[in-house]
Amino acid sequence: MKRWVLLRKGADFAAIGEKFHISPRIACLIRNRDIIGDDAIDGYLNGTIADLNDGMLMRDMDKAVDILMEKLRGHKRIRVIGDYDIDGVCATYLLLEALEGLGADVDMDIPDRILDGYGLNRNLIDRAIRDGVDTVVTCDNGIAAAEEIAYGKRLGLTILVTDHHEVPYIEKAGERQYSLPPADAVVDPKRADCGYPFKGLCGAAVAYKMMECLYEAMGEDPADIDRLLEVVGIATVGDVMDLADENRIIVKHGLEQMRRTKNPGLRALIRQKEVVPERLGAYHLG
Repeated sequence: MKRWVLLRKGADFAAIGEKFHISPRIACLIRNRDIIGDDAIDGYLNGTIADLNDGMLMRDMDKAVDILMEKLRGHKRIRVIGDYDIDGVCATYLLLEALEGLGADVDMDIPDRILDGYGLNRNLIDRAIRDGVDTVVTCDNGIAAAEEIAYGKRLGLTILVTDHHEVPYIEKAGERQYSLPPADAVVDPKRADCGYPFKGLCGAAVAYKMMECLYEAMGEDPADIDRLLEVVGIATVGDVMDLADENRIIVKHGLEQMRRTKNPGLRALIRQKEVVPERLGAYHLG
């Protein structure tokens, strides 16, 4: 027989419930998640896209955007290299859609789980060179591919890394010494020198932030790619990221979009799984 024990961290749940028009029990659950103070509670309950942080706060984002603008204007061939999991596939699709929207000459290459293994490798670099690619943009991988990126640089590739995994490090005298890959730009909120306020984004969210910044820098409306937030929502849930802070807003907005999506693939999946669109939730994404 299971016995439920309710954790009760101290707060005036009745007053919180009345102020935010929620039940005291929900107020208790929010407090148990260490959401404290009116601003934090309001953001948790009512956060919108406007509350998301500016992607330019990420280290190297300015470099990545400048390089991409130069490549787009020079009609250089760009290849997105993602990963075969849900985050990598969503991030790859997102980058393709957003870059094509800017008129880019862009394609993609996703590693084969068996033949290539995880992440960037020499096979992928060789394929890019063989196909006349000028610039490689990674998503959901690359932060740990220092040797492979150095190899690609020696062959003349421009390489931009977007990732969300931990930066490799070694311990010396009790201190961590981090090792970034030798890419032309490395955009990863988990960099020790990155001042981006929220570190828990998935790879697709990092890629989305870069596309937002690129659109703005090129004088385009970043709202043109708001529709891609539904894909970021899928990746966030599928990659088992904490549903806190920005992730909560992304998934909330993504679900709202998916319920009325115009994406043929998503519409087909919803029909195939016999999900009522109006009742689509994070459970269904998982």
